[in-house]
Amino acid sequence: IIGQTCIDDCQRVSGLKWLFLRKTQRAAGESFNDLVSRVLRHIKHDANSERIRFPNGSRVQIGGYNNDSDIDKYLGIEFDGLVVEEAPQISGSKMDMLLGSVRTSRDDWVPRVYLSGNPGGVGHAYYKERFIEPQRAGTETFTRRFFSSYLDNPFINPEYRAYLEGLKGDLAKSWREGDWDIFEGQAFPTFRHELHVIRPFEIPSHWPRWRCEDWGYTAPMCVLWLALDPDTQRVYVYREVYETNLTSHQQCILILSNTPADERINIHYADPSMWAKKTYEDMVSSTADEYRYYGVTLTKADNDRLSGKRKLDELLAMLPDGKPGIQIFDTCHNLIRTLPALVHDDINPEDVDTTQEDHAYDALRYGITNVRRMKPAINKKNYRPPLAGLKGL
Repeated sequence: IIGQTCIDDCQRVSGLKWLFLRKTQRAAGESFNDLVSRVLRHIKHDANSERIRFPNGSRVQIGGYNNDSDIDKYLGIEFDGLVVEEAPQISGSKMDMLLGSVRTSRDDWVPRVYLSGNPGGVGHAYYKERFIEPQRAGTETFTRRFFSSYLDNPFINPEYRAYLEGLKGDLAKSWREGDWDIFEGQAFPTFRHELHVIRPFEIPSHWPRWRCEDWGYTAPMCVLWLALDPDTQRVYVYREVYETNLTSHQQCILILSNTPADERINIHYADPSMWAKKTYEDMVSSTADEYRYYGVTLTKADNDRLSGKRKLDELLAMLPDGKPGIQIFDTCHNLIRTLPALVHDDINPEDVDTTQEDHAYDALRYGITNVRRMKPAINKKNYRPPLAGLKGL
C-alpha cells in the first residue's frame, strides 16, 4: 500500500525524488518491481537498477539495509519523500537522522514519509511512542496510523495465511493481530493497555495513598502516587511527575505542588541511592537529608531487583473479579510508555535490562516494596485469604 501511494505521488507531481527502503536491497528491488508490474504495467523497471524513472521526471531510488550502519549512505541527500517497509527494524535514533533527509526547496510540494511494519524489532518502542500511543490518546497531529492485517491483503497466498493463522502465543498477537503491547523478549508480557490503563476517577479519601521515587538529575527523576482499594486490594497508580535537571529543592517543590494539601500521603518510598553521603562545603549530608529539610520525608525502598520484578508480575495478573491487581491512570504517560517496552536482561532473564529507560519502572518497583500476596492461614475453618496486603500503610 505505501509503495502504491509513492507511485501515485510520482505520477501526480513531476520531478519528485523518492527513497524506497526495505530490510535488504534485493528484497526492496523485488518488492517494488512486483508492485510496479501489478499496478503500472506500462512502466518498465530493470531489476538490476536502483532507480525507477517516470515519464514526468519523477524517480524513486531503491535502497536496502542489513543494519543501522547501512542507513548512513542515504543521510544528507535531499529526498522529497521516503518509504520504509519493516520500519521497526531501524532504530529510533537512526530513523530520526534519516528523516532529516526528507526535505524540499519546492513550494508546490509538502515532503512526506510512509512507513509500514509489524510490532517488534530494535525500533519497537520508538514507533509505538510516535504512532500507536498518539492514536490511542486521540492526539495525532503530524502523524496518522492506519491499522491493517493479513486479512486486508488481497495478494496473500493461502500457505502464508495458514502459517499466520497457525501461530500461537506472543508471536500470534504481534504478527497476526498487530498487538504493539507485546513482543519477543518483553519483560512484562502480561501487560495489556486495555486492561492495565484506565481513565482517572476520584479516589475515595479513606483509601491509603503513598508515593515512590526513582531519583535522577541528568537522567529523569520519576515520582509516582499510588493508592490501595481496601476492598479489592487493587493498587492504582494515579499521578506521575517525570523531570530532568532539577535540584533537590526544585524536586521537592515539584512533589509538594503536585500533592494537594488535603491529600494524606502515608509514606514516600525512595531510591536507596538517595541516602549516599556527600560532602559540600565541609558539610556531610545526603539527598534524603536535603529532602527532609525541604519538607519531604523519605523511607528507603527495597532495592531487591528480582523480588521487585516478581511482585510487579503478580500485581499485573488478574484478580478474581477479572481485573488486574494494578491499574494505571492514563495520565501517567511515561510509565505507560516505558513499562511495556522493557526487555529482559540478556545475562539474567529474571531481571530487566538496566540500559533502557527504566526510571518509571524503578519508581514503581520501589512503590510496591510492601505490596504482597498474603498466604492463607493454616487449619482455620471457613478461611478466605485476602488477595493482597499492603504493610505499613
